[in-house]
Amino acid sequence: MKKLTTLFLLIGCLLAFSNTYSQEATMTDETSDVSLKTKKFTPGWGIGIKASTFGFGADVIKSFNQNFTLRLGGSYMKQDIKISTFDDLGGSAFNYTTLGSISLIFDYYIFRSVYISAGAMYNMTKLEFESQAEESQTIGNIEISPETIGSVTYTLLPNEICPYLGIGFGHTLSRNKLVAFNFDLGAVYQGSPKVKLDATGMVTPTANPEQQQLLQENVKDWKFYPFMNFQLSFRIF
Repeated sequence: MKKLTTLFLLIGCLLAFSNTYSQEATMTDETSDVSLKTKKFTPGWGIGIKASTFGFGADVIKSFNQNFTLRLGGSYMKQDIKISTFDDLGGSAFNYTTLGSISLIFDYYIFRSVYISAGAMYNMTKLEFESQAEESQTIGNIEISPETIGSVTYTLLPNEICPYLGIGFGHTLSRNKLVAFNFDLGAVYQGSPKVKLDATGMVTPTANPEQQQLLQENVKDWKFYPFMNFQLSFRIF
């Protein structure tokens, strides 16, 4: 009888211990899951390198919380290319393009990896087209040098201060890791570009106010500049 009583007591202790252990294990797992889900976000600083429709550049990035970041940076690129050559006239057309901006952009995350961006840019973009003679021209018995013939230059200048609005994907600064990647797509409102017309040599009369006004009318609808940006960022603090 004593042995039977002892056996029942032992079984009861084992069941009680097993139940207690099971409850503790369940609480530990639940606590671990909650801890992972509610992992505290750490604000920080970072730097980013980027390639955009304003050229190549870098940003200083500050995250304030899980939804809000701020980017301050700049981009620049310059390219000179020959567009075409007019063999019958002995002339060529050139394009001198300067792209650049200093930007201040605020990002607000509407989803974990999708954000809305708004800000302002100091626009340094300048588009210049030049037509000039490269060979001497003979009229009758007179040979006219390219310098005497001259050149015509069209310059387009957008507004300097331009608002920006866009959408982005990815993370401008990693939440808990070192490296992050993001892609921006939007538009910069630059207003109607201002046209400047200059000419030298014999073609100087072509740079008259009427011609300049005509060119101004032709580009008056170029108010928005598409903005695409690929950025790789590194968290430093």
